[in-house]
Parts: sequence; structure tokens; C-alpha cells
Amino acid sequence: MSQEATGDVPLPAGRMTSGIVRRGDRVLRPAGPWSPAVHEYLRHLESAGFDGSPRVLGVEGTSEVLSYLDGDVAADPRWQPGHGHRLPAFARTELALRGAATLLRRLHAASVGFRPSSTEYRYHPYPPRAGEIVSHGDLGPWNTVYRDGTPVGFIDWDGAQPVDPLVDLAHAAWAFVPLAPPGQLSEAGFSPVPEIGARLRLFLDAYGLAGRRAILPALQRSQLELEHVTYWPLTAAEAADKLELQAQRLRWLDGVLPELDRAL
Repeated sequence: MSQEATGDVPLPAGRMTSGIVRRGDRVLRPAGPWSPAVHEYLRHLESAGFDGSPRVLGVEGTSEVLSYLDGDVAADPRWQPGHGHRLPAFARTELALRGAATLLRRLHAASVGFRPSSTEYRYHPYPPRAGEIVSHGDLGPWNTVYRDGTPVGFIDWDGAQPVDPLVDLAHAAWAFVPLAPPGQLSEAGFSPVPEIGARLRLFLDAYGLAGRRAILPALQRSQLELEHVTYWPLTAAEAADKLELQAQRLRWLDGVLPELDRAL
């Protein structure tokens, strides 16, 4: 049966998953061994009143069925590792930056107290440790739904996993500020290149972080976690490439830490 006959509309592939289709107000995505753990978490978020995640509607064959979150996603189909992720104008504003931090804070608040019974997460297959919560696992504009320039939801939850909330905030800061050298910021569409320290402070204030400088060591820690290298089906060369990119980020971060510290 054709896609036209079923009403299935292909959606752009995420960074982790392809073969996604929309059917009316539903999304069908390939399921994996990690899906039951993700579904348990999404159902918890729904019960906690968090409206920024899709609802689990069931399973159809080898696909999970989720509710469709209407809006614009700041995806860049031509993005390559080591380059700036091209952002539409609506995703580069301070309104969008504050909105992403506020939505993340709501997600973290809804996640507190969740004790999963299923922990077969895709890249971190064990229960949360003391002080950890379960969170999205790949936060960034590419997995954010915007309406009228404001983030209203996160999609593509395949990478959901336990994480220290401060490290999760740091991961999000790398993506949403974004924290990157001037050349990558230009590739992302910023002109002129913004002061990243000022944008980081704005992001942390919108999140409500007490003691902003606590983010500085967390920014480093967020680049030292190797679950994706350990659990992704990477060749040795691909794993080396990923580790080299992380090393480049850490060297760049070391050079700009004094600037970030002054801004905070």
C-alpha cells in the first residue's frame, strides 16, 4: 500500500533515527529494545503534567506510535560534526534561548522522583544513580519544537537516560547558546557573532540556576561522558573521530573559560 493511500507523510530523519512518518495527529517511529524504558518515562512525564513531550499511544508492528507535536523544528539536514548547526532566525533569538531553558527546567522538575522499573536505555542501560534523574539525552534545537519562536516541546526521545541534572543543563547549554568558536557560530547563522558569555548567563538565569559558576566544571564533565562512544555501533575510526571532536571542544573550552567566568 502506498504512503498516499495510508496517509503517511515521511518526516525528516533525526540524528539517531530514520524511517519516521506522520499519520494525521500521530507519529510512527521504528521501535528498539530501549523503547519500553522510554515509554515508561514518557508516561511518567504525562502523569506529572509535563506537556513538552509526545504522548505514547501504543505500538503498531515494529513501530511505536506517539502523538504529533505541531510546530517548527530547527533541523539542519546538511549538518556535519565539527561544524555549526544552521539555525533559522527564530531559533537564534533571546526569546528562543530563554524558552529552551524554561522548558528544560520544567522537564527536570517533572523528572524528579521518577524511579523506573525498566532501565534498558539505549546508551546508558542502568538505573539512575544517587543525584541523577532520567532526561532526554540529546537536547538541542534539532530536537525542539518551536511555535511563534518559542520552544514548546522536545522530540526524538530515543536517547533518554539517567544523568546528573547539572550535566544535562551543561549539555543543553552547548547546544542552545550555542557554545562554539566564532567560525561555527557564523555557520549557525549568527551575524554578528554574539557574546557567548552573555548568552550563557541568560540561559542559566532563565533556567533558574543558583550559583551560575557551577556550570563551568559541568561544561567540561559533559564532554567526558563516553556512553555514546561505548554503545553506538561505531567502527574504530568513527569512535576515534568522535573522541577527537570532543578533545577539540575541551581545548576550545579551556581557552574561553576565563571569558565565561567573567560573564557569569
